[in-house]
Formats: sequence, structure tokens, C-alpha cells
Amino acid sequence: MTSIDPEPEAEPRRSTHGPGRRVLKMLVGIDSARLLRTRIGAALALVGLLAAFAVIGYGVPALLSQYF
Repeated sequence: MTSIDPEPEAEPRRSTHGPGRRVLKMLVGIDSARLLRTRIGAALALVGLLAAFAVIGYGVPALLSQYF
């Protein structure tokens, strides 16, 4: 008799989509959402994300320039 080893269990598949895909989904959500509340929420989230990048892009160098 030959013993057949069972195949190893498949690991759960991890999502390969990162933050870039989420931003694209937000942009599409603003454009294609049926509910006004969903559109406004997606637009506010996108504006908040852009504001965070602006603060980081301006604030961090300004803060560092005080010390160097």
C-alpha cells in the first residue's frame, strides 16, 4: 500500500490591493454613488486625505527648518 500525503491546506488569500486602490475607490465613490450622503462622505474623506498630505508636506519641512 502506498500512503498518499494530503495536500497542505491552502492559506487564506491576502489582498494585494493597498492604499492606492482605496483612494481610487473613493474617487469612483464620489462619482458613481447613488446616495447623496455617500457622495458627500467620500468627498469629505478625499478632502481630508489631501489636507493631511498638505499638512505633512508643508508642516514637517517648516518644523525641521526651525531646528536646522
